[in-house]
Amino acid sequence: MWFDITRPDYLADDHWRCVEHEANRLRRSLDAGDGSQALSDIKCVVESIARIVLDIEGTPADPNIPFDTVVNRAHQLLAGQPGRELANTSVFGQVATQASKIARNLGQIRNEFGGGHGRARTPDLRDEMVSLALDAGLLWSRWALRRLGYFSEGRPTNLINDLVTQPQNFHAGLLARRLQAANLPAIEARHQRAIGVAVGQRVMRETFVVRWDGLEPCLASDDLNTWPRDYRIGLAYGLWFAPDDRVTLMPQSLREALKVLEPVADCADDLTEWVDRIIRATVPGGFASTSWQENFSAARFVENHLALRPPEERPALAALANHLEPGPPF
Repeated sequence: MWFDITRPDYLADDHWRCVEHEANRLRRSLDAGDGSQALSDIKCVVESIARIVLDIEGTPADPNIPFDTVVNRAHQLLAGQPGRELANTSVFGQVATQASKIARNLGQIRNEFGGGHGRARTPDLRDEMVSLALDAGLLWSRWALRRLGYFSEGRPTNLINDLVTQPQNFHAGLLARRLQAANLPAIEARHQRAIGVAVGQRVMRETFVVRWDGLEPCLASDDLNTWPRDYRIGLAYGLWFAPDDRVTLMPQSLREALKVLEPVADCADDLTEWVDRIIRATVPGGFASTSWQENFSAARFVENHLALRPPEERPALAALANHLEPGPPF
């Protein structure tokens, strides 16, 4: 008997080594014709993958949590994972759910028929039992591994690390795929905001493909489902402040940040804090590296933006416009 599993992209080396270790044990059991041990090993393959899912999510499973609970929690996390090649329609989703239910039986199968137990009597284990257990475990394992790559690359910590902490190269379309994998509408607001900050800060490093995938589609859309409130607030912040808290505000990033925030009903608290920091950290009169006309135009843009925003935001915007107002052009 033989089987194969494929390593997904973006899965960390140490995680894949765990899966590979369990898979190699299973191969050795099958090569030795030890069906009883193979039942234990396929259960360990499934459990390893499930625990990796929970570890990547940041909610590692306690060693004493039952096998079927671990697999069920991992399945629920992976079931809604977006991905361009993934089948999430209802019929196929039902197939995957049934696969997880079948795989969760491996815990009981291992206890009754598998190796690793000192027994008084040898269980009546037939070839088809081993084949069915392998089919069940591998069906769910392959489904989970196909999704685990998307799940891993969309995790906020991984994405933020690749954008700003330890900047990686991004080619056209890569960030769009990873933002889809992040499932922005479904993750916590703090994660939405953190990803937005990282995208904005990478844009300010003039990484054009990040601008194309993470900023420009947001500018072109008022949809708060695709581009949620906290992603927008984080993106605006990243356009104005660097990772070391330096002010990176420029005429273009000024306009883009305020446009990104237009669909957000009220962000007065954030704007007030940001403007206070800008006023404390920069000299009045506009941007030192730009012309008088650009500074004048930026101040007018903020003034004109006042009428579009709720009253709670206007004091901060008025203070920003006043701070950017250039002196006489002579």
